[in-house]
Amino acid sequence: MDISVKVGDYLLNYRVSALIKKENKVLVHHSLGKNHYTLPGGRVKSGESSIVALKREIKEEMGFDIEYIRPVSLIENFFELNDLNYHELLFTHEVKFKDESIYNIPKIEAIEEEKRDKLEFLWIDINALNEERLLPKKMIDVIKNDKGEFVHYINDERTH
Repeated sequence: MDISVKVGDYLLNYRVSALIKKENKVLVHHSLGKNHYTLPGGRVKSGESSIVALKREIKEEMGFDIEYIRPVSLIENFFELNDLNYHELLFTHEVKFKDESIYNIPKIEAIEEEKRDKLEFLWIDINALNEERLLPKKMIDVIKNDKGEFVHYINDERTH
């Protein structure tokens, strides 16, 4: 069961995302019909570590195996969506594909049944990323952090 719990006026989510780079590009997750991107990943299930969850999510959505490199960031993310208040803990880990030929695929289609024809994965030039399209907005700082340090950000996009 996904760790997504109603607490007071907020929905608390525990999520994980993958930072996968190739040269000056990063792999992003794009829901067709939406104007924004996120890093690939998903919700962590109860009893599951963030690393195991990330490996599972990538395998489910793309069908590929990944190799863990390092932890990258924690973003405490506050936002509103569809009249719900969210309090999200988002761990990001740098990973790489075990099969290096995957880096030559310009667009990866989702293989998960309910996401097929609704979701795609694209390589975006890191310098072309902007805060309006990449969510959460603080993720740009995470991606552009070239010091190799673990970073912690608070991303507050609430309007009230």
